[in-house]
Amino acid sequence: MRVVSISLSPMPYNTPILNALARRVELHTMYMCKEDRINRFVDIWGDEPTYDYSFFPSKSLHSELIDLQVQLSIGSSRRLAKLLPDVVLVVSWKPVVIEPLLWSRWSGRAAVMWSESTRFSGLFRGAVSTRLRRGILRNVDGFVTNGSQASEYLRMLGARPDRIVTSRLPGSVRVRTSSPVRSRDAEKGVRFLYVGRLIPRKRPLELIRAFEAVAHEVPEATLTIVGQGELELAVREAAARVPHVQYLGFSEGGELASLYDGADVLVLPALREVWGLVVNEALGHGLFVIATDEVGSAYDLLGEQSGMMFPAHDLQQLSRAMIEAASTLDVSDAARLRRAAAVADCTPDRFAEDIHEAAELALRVRRAGARRLR
Repeated sequence: MRVVSISLSPMPYNTPILNALARRVELHTMYMCKEDRINRFVDIWGDEPTYDYSFFPSKSLHSELIDLQVQLSIGSSRRLAKLLPDVVLVVSWKPVVIEPLLWSRWSGRAAVMWSESTRFSGLFRGAVSTRLRRGILRNVDGFVTNGSQASEYLRMLGARPDRIVTSRLPGSVRVRTSSPVRSRDAEKGVRFLYVGRLIPRKRPLELIRAFEAVAHEVPEATLTIVGQGELELAVREAAARVPHVQYLGFSEGGELASLYDGADVLVLPALREVWGLVVNEALGHGLFVIATDEVGSAYDLLGEQSGMMFPAHDLQQLSRAMIEAASTLDVSDAARLRRAAAVADCTPDRFAEDIHEAAELALRVRRAGARRLR
């Protein structure tokens, strides 16, 4: 099977998945946004791409004000006609995927969408957006999604459930599920941890305010903030005002792994979080996780022993959830290993297997459609 994937730009968490997919199919990836400063092929572990890839020129329209980027491109169908794939895999809802999907329809090739969006993840929702997305779906034969909430959103848009393969995104930081896990000193307070970009949507300042209420009930508790971004100065100042809050700046690799190992509870108070790889990473190190109901991975990875959700727009519930976790948390090594087991099968190989399944499904759908037209 020959697959050509259309991706906006290289991303560290995608490279291991595409490498695994390339072991199953003949893969070529067309990247449409070479100059994206945020994204890159490899993470700190250095997973270089082993698949073929190329860049195709596109025009970027980017608004920093509303955290929105749109790519526009014309002529990608000519490149596809030369590559002649059996399956076109699009990894975006952006306008750059429209021409490849139309080409796949016109040429009789199967089309698969790797869909990440959920009902709560996008900035723009409404009649116009829904109509446009339903129009795109009519040109897709099969789907693979980042979790149950992305699948639910496709069904809301009218995609047939039997054409959707639901997967779970693997983390980009290698977790220590098989290594000994250190439990905390029972005499010390619960150690809360935030890891992520310091931007309004992630709400680190709201977390610090919520922790103030926690500190009144659990005086021994601590909160560590790890990350960088536009709110860095405000976070630094807020952390300095609140006792037992520490801001450490950016961290990665072994240093970040040590921070995970030294914490008890990860807190993710984000809005519009499509998946939230930090949840995978925290669970893999045995942490309990508190996340909003707008974090996609929370629905697939959190259970009674591994974490809890709270309503995204009720920050009083965040304080209550943290206080509850502090009073009921099982800090034993056995409990940490059970939490790590929640992400044991969230691997690049598993996700690649699910993409392959969606591609085979799409080929069957396209062939059945061709027979009906005869």
